[in-house]
Amino acid sequence: MVMAEEEELLVEETEPSDDEEVQDVRYDIMPYPADYTLKGLYDKWQAGQLLIPDYQRNYVWTQKQASQFIESFLLGLPVPQVFLYRDRSDPRLTVIDGHQRLSTIARFYSGEFRLRDVNSLWAGRAYDDLSDYDRPILDDSTLRAIIIRQIQPDNNSSMYQIFRRLNTGGTQLNDMEIRRAISFSREGAVGFLDRLNENDDWRSIIGTSEPAKRFRDVELVLRVLALSEKWMNYGEREYGGQSMKAFMDKYMEVLDKEDSPTLDQLEERFNEACRAIASQLGEKPFHLRGRLNLGALDSVMACAIELGESLKEQIKEEYATLRENDEFLAAVTHDTSHTTEVKQRFNLVHSAFSG
Repeated sequence: MVMAEEEELLVEETEPSDDEEVQDVRYDIMPYPADYTLKGLYDKWQAGQLLIPDYQRNYVWTQKQASQFIESFLLGLPVPQVFLYRDRSDPRLTVIDGHQRLSTIARFYSGEFRLRDVNSLWAGRAYDDLSDYDRPILDDSTLRAIIIRQIQPDNNSSMYQIFRRLNTGGTQLNDMEIRRAISFSREGAVGFLDRLNENDDWRSIIGTSEPAKRFRDVELVLRVLALSEKWMNYGEREYGGQSMKAFMDKYMEVLDKEDSPTLDQLEERFNEACRAIASQLGEKPFHLRGRLNLGALDSVMACAIELGESLKEQIKEEYATLRENDEFLAAVTHDTSHTTEVKQRFNLVHSAFSG
C-alpha cells in the first residue's frame, strides 16, 4: 500500500560522489565535421533521422530566443555548432548537444512560430511569409555539426561522457537524467523503468508516495535490476572492475535493446519481489539509520528477484538476523559500490534467504 504521507526520498551516502570518481577508460573516437543546410536538417527531422534526447527540460527557448537564432542565419552571423552521435548499428544521429537549436529550426520550418524582436524586415513573419529572396538564403544557410563515432571501447559510453561535460551549466544534470537524455527510445528503457517505479509495493519499500523529481528512485530500480542480472549470471558476468555508475550506464543500454517478452518477464519478477518484500518486511525495511541504505536495498531486492517463487515464505527473522550481523553491516555501510562489499552482502543475503 502506498504511504499516505508524502516524504522526500533520502538516501544514505555510502558511495563516492561523482566528483570523487576518476574515469579509468580511454576512448578511441573518430570525430568529423559536417555542414548541413537548414533545409537539409529539417528534412532529416521530418524523416525521423535525428534522435532528440527526451530529458527534463524539453523545449525551453522563448519565442524571442528562437526568433533571434533564426535571424542570425538571415543576417549571415555564425551560430554555435551542434554535436551528434552516430551509433555503428543505427543510421540515425543522436543529438548530444543542440536540442534547442535543432528544435527551433524544425519549429520555424513547420510554421509553429513567427519571428519577433528581430529586424523589421522579418518581424512577424513565419517561414512561408519570407520573401523569395530570403527563403533560399535561409534554406542554404549551414549549421556545422561535429559527428562522433566511438571506435573503442565497444559501447556508447563516450556519448554519456560528452553529453555530461557539455551540459554543465546551470543546474547540472544528474546521472539518471543523462541516461534518460541519451536513451535510444522513450518506449525502451525509459518507459520501462518509469512503469516499474510506479509499483505501489516499491513505493512503500523506498518510503515515498510520489516519484522523485530528478529520477533518483528510477535510478534505484535500474540499480536493483542490473545487480540482479549480474547475480543470476554470477561467475559468468559478475559485477566488478568498473564503477557503479558505469555499470548502470551499460545496463541502461542493455535494457534499451531488449525486446518486449524479455522486459515483460523482468517486470513480472520485479513486481513479485516487491510484493514479497513489502508483505514480509513492511514499509521502509532498508532505512537502517534513518535514510534508505543502498546496500541493503540492492542486495535484498536483487536476491528476491533471483529467487522468485523459491524465496522462503518467511524471511522477516532472517533479515532481522542480518541486521545484527557485523559482516553484513560493514558491507552495506562502507563504500557499497566496491566489488568486495557487493559480493559480501550478496553472499550473506542469498545464504540467509535461500536456506
